[in-house]
Amino acid sequence: MTSTRTPFPTIVEDFDDDPRVSFSKSSATHILEDETGSEWEWHSRTSKWVPLVRSSYPSSFGDLSPTCLPMDEALAEQQRAAYRVEGVDDEEPAMDPGRKRKAVEGEMETAKKQKAEKPKERVNTAVYVTGLPANVTQDELFKVFGRFGVIAEGIDDNLPRIKMYTNDDGDFNGDALIVYFRPESVQLAIDLLDDTDFRLGERGPKGTMRVNAADQNYKVQKDQPAKSEEAKKKGTPANRDRQKVIKKAEEMNRRLTDWDEDDVSVLPETSTRWDKVVILKHMFTLAEIEEDASLIDEIAEDTREECSKFGEVENVVLFDREPSGVISVRFANEKAAKACVRKMDGRAYERRYLEARLANGTERYQKGPVGKGIEE
Repeated sequence: MTSTRTPFPTIVEDFDDDPRVSFSKSSATHILEDETGSEWEWHSRTSKWVPLVRSSYPSSFGDLSPTCLPMDEALAEQQRAAYRVEGVDDEEPAMDPGRKRKAVEGEMETAKKQKAEKPKERVNTAVYVTGLPANVTQDELFKVFGRFGVIAEGIDDNLPRIKMYTNDDGDFNGDALIVYFRPESVQLAIDLLDDTDFRLGERGPKGTMRVNAADQNYKVQKDQPAKSEEAKKKGTPANRDRQKVIKKAEEMNRRLTDWDEDDVSVLPETSTRWDKVVILKHMFTLAEIEEDASLIDEIAEDTREECSKFGEVENVVLFDREPSGVISVRFANEKAAKACVRKMDGRAYERRYLEARLANGTERYQKGPVGKGIEE
């Protein structure tokens, strides 16, 4: 019959509570005697219990500590393995301290030179967006993308660094560049906005919106000459540029602090801009719409009026090509959207049971030319 050995304690503070453990004054360490009578010695350097072999030498050795007596070669190798450091050759002779110090100093000097010679890597702080609706405005871009970080401002004009690109005729072509103050905002915007509709239910000219890290060439490096020796001389044009850069950086850092305090509470880690949008299903049938197209206006208006009981409604869209009778409702805040889901989900309506849930940004619903959208 095989007995199961009780696990050994591995936390020094627990040793006093284990009756198997005692402290040896002669060896200045803890000794454990297990159920089989075998003894183990605690090595604090490796935080391990290792077998303890007491000498079988005759008593003529007097008071010689048993832990100091010779062990056989196999056990000696086991002890060496316990203390062995990976990558260190135990057989290699130790380096002379003077030579070792010089070697370390030489390595440090080489590292300093390499660091000085290596050019500072430019950090990307912008996203390039494609597939935007043709009628999008800069204010709308600022509102949507500003939820994921502070948008940088121009040094001279203090305007948000949002560039909307145009075609040969001067019309917006659906591409835009948004420059953030901090690089962390770039990946956040990509994760939450890439491959989604800029406006729920409204597809851009090239499909869904795509958000990618911008090419570094967009930067106008005013901060580079600001670091030159000329910029350090008071009264020079370079020095004035340098002061502008410093002042703007301080201002944006203050803005960043305000953004953290105000917006993070509104946008926790689990929250997105879609948490204010509710998807309602079975609000109508295609047969009803085909029979009387004027019902689209009526249904959309009734939906807006009913949902206004839960909070301010910003937008209602009826997707008149969806067999499941889909309507989206965008509220002014997340609290109202959640209240709508609680009240509307499972509710009986025109001998149908409604489904209500928060949008996740992946919805792809179809709306014809007569589909209704209501802006509050």
